[in-house]
Amino acid sequence: MGRLPVRTALERGTRTATMLGLLLTIGFTIPGAAEAQSDEDTIFRVLPRDAIPAIDEPVFEPAAAATAFSDSELMIGLVGDSNEPRAYSTWQLDRHEIVNDTFDGRPVAVTWCPLCGTAIVYERTVAGRTLTFGVSGMLYRDALVMYDRETETLWSHVTGRALDGPLVGQTLQPVPAIHATWKQWRALYPESLVLKKNGRYRSSYEDYNRDPTVISIFGRQMNRSALPPKERILGVRFGGDAMAFVVRDLRKAVVVEGEVGRVPIVLAAVDDDLPIVAFERVAGDRILTFSTADSAEPALEDAQTHSRWRLSDGEAIDGPLRGERLTRVTAHSAFWFGWYGFFPDSMVWKRSR
Repeated sequence: MGRLPVRTALERGTRTATMLGLLLTIGFTIPGAAEAQSDEDTIFRVLPRDAIPAIDEPVFEPAAAATAFSDSELMIGLVGDSNEPRAYSTWQLDRHEIVNDTFDGRPVAVTWCPLCGTAIVYERTVAGRTLTFGVSGMLYRDALVMYDRETETLWSHVTGRALDGPLVGQTLQPVPAIHATWKQWRALYPESLVLKKNGRYRSSYEDYNRDPTVISIFGRQMNRSALPPKERILGVRFGGDAMAFVVRDLRKAVVVEGEVGRVPIVLAAVDDDLPIVAFERVAGDRILTFSTADSAEPALEDAQTHSRWRLSDGEAIDGPLRGERLTRVTAHSAFWFGWYGFFPDSMVWKRSR
C-alpha cells in the first residue's frame, strides 16, 4: 500500500496518558470528527512521540506477594512452556501502552490501547531482526499506532500491519494471550508473576470505560451496529475471517464451540471467577466437542474419548489422550467499536435475547 497521510489532530497535544483520560472524561472530542470518521486511511497525530513511555525493562514480582492490584483490575496474561505465567495490568499500561519483554524464549511486545480496549501481544522479531516498540502518539482508526525504534516504521496495534516506513508489507505475528481480571488470573495461575507497579492508582480511563456515549476522541458514531459500541468482545481471526464473541454471553453459555476460517475452536468460561480460555478443538485428526468436567481442578471433557483437559494450559490430564495439548487460540480483547473499525465484515456470536 502507498504512504498513508498523517494529520495533526491536536496542535498542542497533552503529554500524558492521564490528561488524555481526563479529556475523555469531560467529553472532549477532536475537532473535525466527522471528517476523521470518513477518512479511514489517515493517521492522526494526537501526542508527541514517546509522550506515553513504553516499558523497556519490565520488573516482575510473584503474584502471591503482589499487593498493589485490585481484584477487578484487567490483566493481559501470557502462558508458555518454559516460563512462569506472566500478567500485565492494563491499568498500569494506561500510562505506558507497550511493554517490550522476552517470554518463553522469544521477544514480545505486550500492547494495549485504552481508547479501544484492545489488548494484543506480538512477537518482536521481523525478518530475523528483533525490534523494540514505542508509542508514536498517533491513532489509526481510533487505535494506537506503534513505531519501532530500529527503522521508525509505523505499525497498527490492532492488525500488526506496517502502515508506513521501511517495513511496509510486513505483519507482526500475534501471540496468544489471556484476558482476565486480577482475581480471575490469580485463581487459575496462582504461581505466576505480575509486572510490578508502584502505588494503587486506578485507571485514568475509568469514567471513559463506563460511559457508553463517549467513543474514542473522535466522537465516533455507529449507526445500525450489531452491538453497542463499548460491548466487550473477544475477537478471533483465521484465514481472513473474523468473529467477535460477546464476553457477557460467553459467561452465560459456559462452553461455546464454532469455526472461524474453517478452524474449529472452543471458548470456555467455566466459572465467573476464572478467565475465559480459547483453544483449537482438534487433537490429531479428531475434531472434539467439549463440556465442563467434574474435576478437582478446572477442566473440560471431550465427548469423543472422555479425556479431561486442564483449563490452564489445554493439556489432557486423564483419559486416552493424556499428555496431548490443545493449541491455544489468539483471541483479542476489545470494545466492539475498536474491533469493528478494522473488521467491519466480522461475524458476531451472541446468545439469543
